Amino acid sequence: MFLSSPTLVSLRFFEAAARLASFKQAAVELHVTQGAVSQHIKHLERALRCKLFHRLPRQVRLTDEGERFFTVVRSSLQAIENEACTLAPNSLQRDIRLRAGPSFALRWLVPRLGSFYGRHPQIRLSLNAAYGEFDPTKRDFDMAIELVKNKPPGLHAESFMDEYLLPVCTPQYLSRHRLLKPDDLSRCSLLHDCDAWIGATRDAEWRCWLRNAGAQHVDSTQGQFFSLANMAIEAALNEQGVAMGRAALVEDAITRGQLVAPFKRMVKSPVKYWLVYPAESRENPQIQAVIAWLRECASDRDHLSSLSTSTHPGG
Repeated sequence: MFLSSPTLVSLRFFEAAARLASFKQAAVELHVTQGAVSQHIKHLERALRCKLFHRLPRQVRLTDEGERFFTVVRSSLQAIENEACTLAPNSLQRDIRLRAGPSFALRWLVPRLGSFYGRHPQIRLSLNAAYGEFDPTKRDFDMAIELVKNKPPGLHAESFMDEYLLPVCTPQYLSRHRLLKPDDLSRCSLLHDCDAWIGATRDAEWRCWLRNAGAQHVDSTQGQFFSLANMAIEAALNEQGVAMGRAALVEDAITRGQLVAPFKRMVKSPVKYWLVYPAESRENPQIQAVIAWLRECASDRDHLSSLSTSTHPGG
């Protein structure tokens, strides 16, 4: 009988190795040795009487038979997991590995986690602060929030939340510099996230807002440059200049009065947030619980209604 106890155990090892395309990474995820993963794969190959992986010098790759078997094993294991969660939602605690950009995770996600755990104490969110392109076949997350221009390829993706740009500074900085019109920013140090999205220029966000605002005498390339939006916001909080804020990242600071938006004008960003996860997780009740909570949080932006919104950025 193929589905003996040893073979059933080996299926979990095979799924991890195939998904990660690495015996080594599978071993790390499963908290076993690389040799243990290799032995389980060999056991399956003997039972199936076919080769599942090509063993290359520094990597492994599924054979045609391995690809077919992986498709069935992955969907079957996910279906079992989903049904178990449905039958016993309060007794099965599950970690959901959620990937998000470092600045978004710190300034938007973390402050809202208390409401999530109050509603779903049986689900634990494990946040992975990372950004940039990723390989869907070697992912280290269950779902991700990606700030990109177009729908991310390779996994299921759905639009989550639009982003808007607005200059921000402290009330004290605004009082000293008397920013009455956008061109007055020529007297200020502009604070940039120089890696705002994949393929963006160093001044992309400032250039986008300034063109839309009609500022003709402000050099978008001047000021201080940081590799994270959060660094630019911290510089603004320390009165080093005016940061180009993303609404999701600065809305809480504006509500608390730590930051102000001198020109009351938001410009729709060229990028927006997408929820990304494997297609087979669409029926996972825990994943769907996280998505429902995220969407509810995203819809609560009434405190920004006093700001003027433009949906046609100039560049």
